[in-house]
Amino acid sequence: MAIIKPFAALRPTREKAEQVSAPNYDRTSRGLSLEEMQINPFSYLHVVKPYLHFKGEKKNPAKHFPLGLEYLKKFKDEKILIKDESAVFYIYQIIKGSVAYTSIFALASIDDYLNDIILKHENTLVEKENELADHISFFNGLGNPVLLTYPDNKKIDEVINRNISEHIPEYNFISADQIKHNLWLIKNESDIKSIEDEFSKIEKLYIADGHHRTAGFATYCKRKREELIGYSGNELFNFFPVCLIPFEGIQLFEYHRLIRDKTSVNNQNLISKINEFFDVIPSGNLPVQPLAKGEFGIYFNHTAFLLKLKKEFANSLIGTLEKLDVSIVEEYLLKRVFNINDSRTDKRLSFIDGSKGILTLEKMVDDGHFDLAITLFPTSIEEMKKVADEKLIMPPKSTWIEPKIRTGLLIFETI
Repeated sequence: MAIIKPFAALRPTREKAEQVSAPNYDRTSRGLSLEEMQINPFSYLHVVKPYLHFKGEKKNPAKHFPLGLEYLKKFKDEKILIKDESAVFYIYQIIKGSVAYTSIFALASIDDYLNDIILKHENTLVEKENELADHISFFNGLGNPVLLTYPDNKKIDEVINRNISEHIPEYNFISADQIKHNLWLIKNESDIKSIEDEFSKIEKLYIADGHHRTAGFATYCKRKREELIGYSGNELFNFFPVCLIPFEGIQLFEYHRLIRDKTSVNNQNLISKINEFFDVIPSGNLPVQPLAKGEFGIYFNHTAFLLKLKKEFANSLIGTLEKLDVSIVEEYLLKRVFNINDSRTDKRLSFIDGSKGILTLEKMVDDGHFDLAITLFPTSIEEMKKVADEKLIMPPKSTWIEPKIRTGLLIFETI
């Protein structure tokens, strides 16, 4: 059963919450991170991405981490970051348009991850795990939680909703991307115990976003356990920061594929080759947005086609993994048509999440940045859960999951 604990966060003051916290930019958004750091001296990105201060340099912990630590110390000394006096749960609500994502900030157990109570659906890279473990060790903490999802629970919902209705938010701001952020503290001991008790009844939690962060924290924990003979298991390094949101509270978007390969795309036999595996339906001059599982689109040279896997191939699919739309694209388009055998490393292949809209994808092809786009229908939460339950691994970039949690809003310190 799942162990979920409250904690005392290091966090920005109410007045500085918007400036300190930052969007959770991934590695492909280096320019956005640097721009944020250049215009905002209070951004927590100065702590987590200090290497960006050194133009053109690769990450070098020995050289770059001390600068990040200077920023962290400065933020603490100037009371930009303060630490709560007692352990609490935090309710974090993101309002994007008319959609509200409501979650609980807390700590989860590394042992639950190691013992498959917290399940994954993606592989991780050892190099990146070690890199994150080094960061956590140097800074004694992490300000970017892992997004976990869990079965809908009325009692947890009741505690959350009551605290929201009875208390003014501790944080209440609108970020530059027009997203509203609210945060409440759950201090009542009865409510804290109720949340802990309800999670203790839940058999499985699922990683929605943050596989490398989880694996990095696990690596860090293992190192600490080797250093500290006779550890009790209750030390803070045995836990990691999470943002918990129920199944019905998250949203899965599709991940489209973009191919840069003029020779293959301009081959006059391309459609014939695709037609070996798919029924190919002409669909005008705008990219297809698949509206059902088993539908795919391709777009190139201002021309679009709807694809459906031929029955003889569809009937041959066995098991959860083979039946995923992303797996069908991997096998029958990327490998068999374009000879892309490793979608993790092939430089001809890129990805764009469906939250950015079909117009963005169309423009990337029409402007010549890519030669062809493959559009997909979103993976469902049920498929994601089934993959995790069966201890399988999805192809790279199978899902884009909302919400995206800001980094530096609540910081977990391991000492």
